[in-house]
Amino acid sequence: MESAAVKFVLSSLFLVGVIVAGVGLVELHVHAAVAALIVASVSGLLLLRVRAESHGRLESRHSMMG
Repeated sequence: MESAAVKFVLSSLFLVGVIVAGVGLVELHVHAAVAALIVASVSGLLLLRVRAESHGRLESRHSMMG
């Protein structure tokens, strides 16, 4: 999970989720806002995990598995 492509995709999902959530709230589309917040939250958590692994604060999955 350390490649630049993964970070780019997760960052893009996070930004799109936040933007769509804002638009959904402004236009009172509750389902779109909730779905976008879920996408933003999950991608944000994954970005934090990638950051922790890159700083050596968390063992990567590869070292745990073998």
